[in-house]
Amino acid sequence: MNARPPPTSGWSVPRPEAEHVRSLLEAAGSLDRTWRPLVEGDRIIWPLLKGATAPEGTTGERIVVAQDAWAHAPPSIDPHRRMHDEMAGWLRMHHNDAASLHEALLSDLPQRWERLGDLVLLPSSAFGSSAWQERFASDEARPWACIATALKAARLGFQNVVASDTVRSSGATMLLGDHGEVEMLDHGVTFRFDATRQMFSSGNVTERHRMGDFDLRGETVVDAFSGIGYYTLPMLVRGGAEHVHACDINPEAAAWLLKGARSNGVDDRLTQHIGDNRDTLPKLKGAADRVLLGLLPSSEHAWEDAVRCLKPSGGWLHVHMNVEEERIEDWCQETLQQCLHYAMEVGR
Repeated sequence: MNARPPPTSGWSVPRPEAEHVRSLLEAAGSLDRTWRPLVEGDRIIWPLLKGATAPEGTTGERIVVAQDAWAHAPPSIDPHRRMHDEMAGWLRMHHNDAASLHEALLSDLPQRWERLGDLVLLPSSAFGSSAWQERFASDEARPWACIATALKAARLGFQNVVASDTVRSSGATMLLGDHGEVEMLDHGVTFRFDATRQMFSSGNVTERHRMGDFDLRGETVVDAFSGIGYYTLPMLVRGGAEHVHACDINPEAAAWLLKGARSNGVDDRLTQHIGDNRDTLPKLKGAADRVLLGLLPSSEHAWEDAVRCLKPSGGWLHVHMNVEEERIEDWCQETLQQCLHYAMEVGR
């Protein structure tokens, strides 16, 4: 957190010119946003950073101000603004010898991140530029606590590309905090997982919520790729499914799903099948009212077994797949025909 003392000077300007001068001071890196401006009659006094100057020709004048005259400004509601301000202070504290580089470094701050409970994951590319790497090489100080403060997070990490291995490992790297375990509430459902070990896809939030919107009372569901429960838990907690059979090849993910089910009080309606679903799905033949096939980029290898899982009276398949937008209609027809072919083969 920025612990700079209050300013000893400010820039006094007539009230009608105050906003224009504020923008000039901010652009010049002279404005101390930590403190509220002062009002004295028809003049506004903007707080100045130590040693800062106003651009030549700026309306107004520098005046001496008692340090106890200033009051803290409220934090910005814009997290990007908060990060910029916190990092500007951090750079002044640790890299003031490179002041000419500060604006370029501040313009290269991450613009997006993923929030998982009290853990924020920055993109793996964040702070990867040569300019930032040169700064880090010149000083062992790191801004992770500063960024966590700006983003109101207790822990901070880097996202990593999801591995292409069978269990789709995450491997997020912690920067601040001693573990990656997460317990988070999403749309009325508690999820639990270890972000350094399991993938949690915030990108599928719409589909995750939609699966919980179905009225599944009285239904038995098979989730062929359950992971930590992206769909299993919403179907149990919000959809009211009578029972879900959750299949996954990753025993760690399955363990976290069970923890999540217990946290939501639905573990009595969950049966887990750990192992390759080419082995587990055939054991669920004829058991399901619907089957989820939530594996990307493709779950096609499990379609035939999924059809066999449906009850003799039929049911629903939810097929997820990466498809080029211009091919969606053709893909839907091709997928329907393929699944109907499997259904005819097994007498559905």
